[in-house]
Amino acid sequence: MDINEQTETFQYELAKLVYHFKREYDLNDLTIAGCLDFCKLSVLTETDDVIFEGDFSTEDDTDEEEDTDLDINFKF
Repeated sequence: MDINEQTETFQYELAKLVYHFKREYDLNDLTIAGCLDFCKLSVLTETDDVIFEGDFSTEDDTDEEEDTDLDINFKF
C-alpha cells in the first residue's frame, strides 16, 4: 500500500470509529471534536498526556461576582 492508500484507509477507519461512538454513547459533536483535538496534539507533540497546573485560590471567598484572573499553564 502506498501512502495515499494508507491515508485513505486511516481516514475511513477513523470515521467509522467516530460514528460508532456517536451511535453507542451519548457524546455530542463538541466532545468528540475535543477528544480528536487532544489526540492530534498528542501525536504532534509525541506525548500521551497533558499536565495542568493552576492556582485556583482566591483572596476573598465572597459570593459576589468579580473579575479574577486564574493562572493556568498547559504543558504538552
